[in-house]
Amino acid sequence: MSYSNYKRGMQLAEKCKYFQCGGRQSNELIEKVEKTLNIVLSKQHKDYFTNYGYVSFEGNDFYGIYDKVFEGIYAGNAVIATVEDRKEYGLPNTWIPIYDFDDGYVAYFDYENKNDNGEPRIILGMYNGKQYEISEIIAEDFGDFLIEMVKEYLKS
Repeated sequence: MSYSNYKRGMQLAEKCKYFQCGGRQSNELIEKVEKTLNIVLSKQHKDYFTNYGYVSFEGNDFYGIYDKVFEGIYAGNAVIATVEDRKEYGLPNTWIPIYDFDDGYVAYFDYENKNDNGEPRIILGMYNGKQYEISEIIAEDFGDFLIEMVKEYLKS
C-alpha cells in the first residue's frame, strides 16, 4: 500500500531462486513506452520498468520491458501484449498486464482506479469471449501484489 512495500517486495524477490531481471532501462525507452500505451506510469510502475525492466523468479514471469520491447515478441512483453490485446480483444485502455496466471486470468495494473498515492490497483481480469472483465481486485497496488507473490515462494 506504499512505495516502501514495493521496494521491500523487490528486495524479497531478489532472494528467490532463479531471480533474474532485465536491468536498467533508459529514460528514452520509458518515455516511448508511456507514449505508446498512452499512460503516465505510476511511481512504482515506472521504477519497476526503469530499474528492473522485467522480473522472473521461481518460474514466475512478470510482464515488463527491455531494449527490444518494440520488436513484436508477445510473451512477457508489457507493451506488445497491451497493444495487441487492445486491438484484438478490446482490452480497456487503462489496463496494463503485469502477471499471467496461465489459467485464463491475468493480473493488470488498473489505471482507472488509483489509491491515494496515485498507484493503480491490481485486478484479476479475464476475457469472457466478448470483452475483458474484472474477476476481482487482488491488491491495492503493485507493491502489495509483489510482496504476496514473493511470500508464496519464500515460505516453500
